[in-house]
Amino acid sequence: MSTATYNIIRPATHAEWLEQRKLGIGSSEVGTILGVNPWQTPYQLWRIKMGIDPPTQENSAMRWGHYLEEGVAQCFQGATGYQVIKASAGDWLAVDKHHDFLRVSPDRTYWLGESRSRTAKGIVECKSTRLKFDSVPQHWFAQLMYQLGVMQYREGYLAWVNRETLQFDCMHVDFDRDLYSLMVDKLTQFWEINLKQGVEPDIVTVEDVMIKYPKSSAGKVVEVTDELMADINELKMLKPQLDALTKSKKEIEDRIKAAMQDAETLCLPGTLTDNPKAVCTWKSARDSVKFDADKFRADNPELYDQYCVNTPGSRRFILK
Repeated sequence: MSTATYNIIRPATHAEWLEQRKLGIGSSEVGTILGVNPWQTPYQLWRIKMGIDPPTQENSAMRWGHYLEEGVAQCFQGATGYQVIKASAGDWLAVDKHHDFLRVSPDRTYWLGESRSRTAKGIVECKSTRLKFDSVPQHWFAQLMYQLGVMQYREGYLAWVNRETLQFDCMHVDFDRDLYSLMVDKLTQFWEINLKQGVEPDIVTVEDVMIKYPKSSAGKVVEVTDELMADINELKMLKPQLDALTKSKKEIEDRIKAAMQDAETLCLPGTLTDNPKAVCTWKSARDSVKFDADKFRADNPELYDQYCVNTPGSRRFILK
């Protein structure tokens, strides 16, 4: 009899796999819910999962991450000696038997040793990045810890390659049951209260504010608090300093530009004829074609009006 605490789902198609992921909380969403993802807030994720905003569209970085996944897995196998399980590639999910909203899709699993038992496995989460960091991003760590918890594996690895330097690295992670328990509490609250009951998460960034309130309410006034008044006074004190720095910056840049004249690059002394070492550049941008909207409107006023659309005005912050 199986003692697994999860069920395996193997969708027939990639589209079906995507639909299965919508039925719960995936490991890529955990860092956001825990507040450690620098690229997304709980409120922004909530809006997507509630269907208010469309899902995040795949960008080039996400595509490269998918393309390089197998290469990172092979690098991990070569660096550690662990055998990556080929059957672990592809679209599948592990779903917690008791809380079916806890569902993960690890990039790869690997054998811990000679044993081929169900529990003698680890998880390797494969990443590619252009960033250099002193410590592994917290949302990566949360993602792997969540996967280990759902599948009840005792260890795993974060493995990554820098797309610019092609340098590979990895970090061993032991499963922490107490930490996972705290994570599940937070995820359960998000699922049961924020998603099932529709309660908005707290707004934590100005970007959240702009998403929820893209336009100001005409005539609405709120009173300033002591804390906000202190911030406003500090901002007023900083403004003259910023203005002075901006002026100094422009004056310095103008002196450098005047000395460069039509040159593209300013180089270190003694390197002019042999591999110039640049200290700054001032290059012309590539020529571009610009649509002359004013002339088109004058020549074709009726046609111009047909293609005009209203653009919401942005909110401007002004100190008084």
